[in-house]
Amino acid sequence: MRSYKKESWYSYACGIFPTIELLEAKPSFLFRVILSEESAANKGAAQIRGACAARGIPVITDDKTLQRISPKENCYAAGVFRKYEERLNPLCNHIVLVHPADKGNLGTMIRTMAAFRLTDLAVILPAADYFDPKVIRASMGALFRIRIRLYHSFEDYCRDMDISDKNRLIFPFMLKGAVLESPEQAEPIRSALMAEPPLPYSLVFGNESSGLDDGFLSVGQPVRIMHSDQVDSLNLTIAAGIGMHWFYHKGGLQG
Repeated sequence: MRSYKKESWYSYACGIFPTIELLEAKPSFLFRVILSEESAANKGAAQIRGACAARGIPVITDDKTLQRISPKENCYAAGVFRKYEERLNPLCNHIVLVHPADKGNLGTMIRTMAAFRLTDLAVILPAADYFDPKVIRASMGALFRIRIRLYHSFEDYCRDMDISDKNRLIFPFMLKGAVLESPEQAEPIRSALMAEPPLPYSLVFGNESSGLDDGFLSVGQPVRIMHSDQVDSLNLTIAAGIGMHWFYHKGGLQG
């Protein structure tokens, strides 16, 4: 086993918990598990051994390989899996990340998605490689709980999902958007979310440094998160987390 390369047909879920998540959510793509000698007394490692035995997945003990492939020290397990492609569910709510560059940020946002029951992620290229072990580790294996699809542009995403203003609500997060914390500005958004029959929505976030360009001002309903004038903007992962929480609770209209 070599260190991860983007062009490889396989990748690694490094760590006990990410490996368990892979086993539970995507077992058909897992073809080998590597354990550390130090994992012998670890309860999670015992769970991995049992699940692999039940599914006929080979388990080997190889500390040298773990040290070579893991992005962090003290790695007790790694699941080796085939990369895969999935389609997004057009009936579900989506997160759209436009040119996300940081692997740690991408993994953190994927984990936050799972926390708020968001299961579909569109990634607009160029972007960080979501199969990189650093992304998987940052997501704590939540990557295996969601569907991800790459697109060359936001327009490609809209065409693939056959999006129109009649079948989906789109909310780009921008500094010139409606303030979600303002009762007056947020009321039309809450009303749209509570309409019957309900429409799925897409929350769109830009790159860590550049955000979304002004072309998105004419896409759906741009929104923003209110903050003090001590900073010019919020970190992408913070903004995404606050935004997901707000929409998960429909702006406070439901618990």
